[in-house]
Amino acid sequence: MSEPTQAEHPPQPFPLQDPAGDEAREHTHPHDHASEVAHAREHLRENNFWFLCVFLPVILMTFIAFNVDFGPYNKPITWLLAAARSACIAAFLAHLFKEFSFVFRTLFFTLIFLAGMIFLSLWDSEVRGIGNPIKDVVHPETDKV
Repeated sequence: MSEPTQAEHPPQPFPLQDPAGDEAREHTHPHDHASEVAHAREHLRENNFWFLCVFLPVILMTFIAFNVDFGPYNKPITWLLAAARSACIAAFLAHLFKEFSFVFRTLFFTLIFLAGMIFLSLWDSEVRGIGNPIKDVVHPETDKV
């Protein structure tokens, strides 16, 4: 007995979606283009407001702070503006995803990672009492102490 050839039984395409489900959805939920456009415009207004009234001023303050000397307050202002930018981005992503647990887990991991990197940087620094810089024990004359 011979096996059937491909011409006798052509391969069936793998359905990515249930065609009956699409037809059933179309009949139960009519497609209303005007309401979709109105919904998209509402989101556009919200996103534009967020960008123009929250994120853009923080970016402009960062630019101004870069060009102005605040004396001993340069570092705290820089850290504050960096934290504000990060908070704006995190809040926007939280709004997009509507899933706060994912965003907070990611933020928590990021903060732990940042703290670890700061610790490693300080550990390898020459800050007295904190760091122990890596020395070249083979060529100690190259160390500039």
